[in-house]
Amino acid sequence: MTTPDQLEVIEDGTDAADETLYCTVHPTVATHLRCNRCGRPMCTRCAVKTPVGYRCRECVRSQQDKFFDAQALDYLIAGAVSLVISFFAALVVARLGWFLFAFFLSPAAGGLIGRVVWRLTGKRRGRYTAIVVGANVILGALPFFMLNPLAIGIYLFMATGAAVAQFRLHL
Repeated sequence: MTTPDQLEVIEDGTDAADETLYCTVHPTVATHLRCNRCGRPMCTRCAVKTPVGYRCRECVRSQQDKFFDAQALDYLIAGAVSLVISFFAALVVARLGWFLFAFFLSPAAGGLIGRVVWRLTGKRRGRYTAIVVGANVILGALPFFMLNPLAIGIYLFMATGAAVAQFRLHL
């Protein structure tokens, strides 16, 4: 059974179901799929499956933007704090020399970095804050890589993962 919405009659007498639509992003790709929010034609590459149906990437992104309220200053705070704490944590790990200490200290340092950044940014969410934190944890530890490559390698892997994971828990 067809509803009036499905068989919208165009001025020249043809049905809307017979009309060939082209993707808004890929104008050479024919499609019959429309965003269920804005009605924009989209191909299967552009469609994002949501619990309420298929939506275009622009609608999904605009809906997700409501959850992100970080300001530019928050990214600077996240970068500076994670860089400084990582620098001193990597210094401790490199100086201890024994790589087994890295297994215990690295996750703790990464968790500390994530919690400190979360609190200093006012618990605001940013789309790229976890990436900024992870990159600066790595940058803070790189000066000590030649001093103790095994311990710092373990630190890089575990502290970066713990910092980013700690931060992503709040998303």
